[in-house]
Amino acid sequence: MGDYKFRLANKYDIPEITSIYRSLVGTPGCTWNLDYPSEESAVTDIKNEALYILEIDDRIVAVASIGDFNELSNLDWAPQKPCELARIGVLPTMQKQGIGTIILQNVIGVARKKGFDGTRFLVSKTNPAALSLYNKNGFKRCGETFMYGIDFYCYQILFSSD
Repeated sequence: MGDYKFRLANKYDIPEITSIYRSLVGTPGCTWNLDYPSEESAVTDIKNEALYILEIDDRIVAVASIGDFNELSNLDWAPQKPCELARIGVLPTMQKQGIGTIILQNVIGVARKKGFDGTRFLVSKTNPAALSLYNKNGFKRCGETFMYGIDFYCYQILFSSD
């Protein structure tokens, strides 16, 4: 794969970001729909400096949000000061090329620099691509939950203190 650029998203990226969100609706195991994630999700994440993109040849090919969203605090987790990973997606035409791993490793780096000791998130039990990505990158399944009308696995990773 060629050179890539990882950076914080800005308001000018919103059309491409929402296009990626929409391109994943209906793919195997994807729980997203035309209402979520939305342009408003992207606007909020950008305002909170939580939305990151991966570009190749000036084209956004992957997105991920990471931050203190406090959407999962009701579940038991190992990290004491965790952040949450959400709305991660890779353009369907760019999948199976290591791009998911690249954006995942980059957002984890951002989370570590911001002082979080781990990250947590939910993955649909029926999303084989996401499950493979997280298992391959050292995340551990730590439970199950039913939220938003969907059965999820809970995943987390603790950051080692270097």
